[in-house]
Amino acid sequence: MLSSNAEHFYWLSRYAERAENTARLLNVNLELMLDFPGDKTKALKPVIEITGNSDLFKSKYSSYNHMNVMNYLGYDKNNPNSIFSSLLQAQLNSKYIRDNLPKESSEQLNLLIDEFIKVNASKSVRKRTSLINKTISNIQLFFGNISDNYFIGTEYQFIKIGRFIERGDMISRIIDAQCIKEDKFIIDEEFPTLQWTSILRSLSAYEAYRISKRTISRSNIINFLIKNEGFSKSILRCTNNVNQALNNLPRSKAVKLRIKKYRKSILRARTENYSDSQLHDFMDFIQRRILEIDKTISANYF
Repeated sequence: MLSSNAEHFYWLSRYAERAENTARLLNVNLELMLDFPGDKTKALKPVIEITGNSDLFKSKYSSYNHMNVMNYLGYDKNNPNSIFSSLLQAQLNSKYIRDNLPKESSEQLNLLIDEFIKVNASKSVRKRTSLINKTISNIQLFFGNISDNYFIGTEYQFIKIGRFIERGDMISRIIDAQCIKEDKFIIDEEFPTLQWTSILRSLSAYEAYRISKRTISRSNIINFLIKNEGFSKSILRCTNNVNQALNNLPRSKAVKLRIKKYRKSILRARTENYSDSQLHDFMDFIQRRILEIDKTISANYF
């Protein structure tokens, strides 16, 4: 397979996963604000910080209110990490490899983008909120069509690698944002539990967590989202999935060596005992390691 094709499969997958993750994050946090007892703008600020585009947001908006945050993360094409921008980038990559993609997946992506264009023009709050929710199920269907209708060859491995690299990065950012939240403002004693529950829900992890744990606690949730190899959206499981895909590719030694060191660091970390500051530093470490893995993949294959 041409290296350019491999790169398009990789980034198609990353951008599609990013769109779904951002939709989940936005949906859950906007719902959480209905129960928030304090200044809602303080609670929504870390949601912007997760995406790494705080300066751009501040240059365009004066307040972290519901509408501004939804428009910026959902529909703003000038924000490179908005849902709409991610979908457009996924579509752009898909055009280069359209003959190698299941027809159903390409159609699913194109129809979703058409809806974003129409809803963005309408300015309807109800329609905008509804489409963000719909994005989650549509991207799941997009990946489902690939999984059900695609030959498990080299191309599929890059789809898998891109998806789980992106997912691991987003999990670390969501956990990191919670550390920032609790350090920045004080609210009633029950709300931190509600916030940690919202993290589970934003990753569709709540039901899986409650099966394995009886109570909602900070330390249990942190370990579950970082180290639980049985859960598909833990950082360690994402790492294992990337490594598994690399087993089916040539020239993977350098990448696998980085992943091996990264995996050992995750397993050694006593994250359940970390303070917010220590956990923030560890999530920053994870994001740097993921970036290094991404660069090594690019150097090897693209």
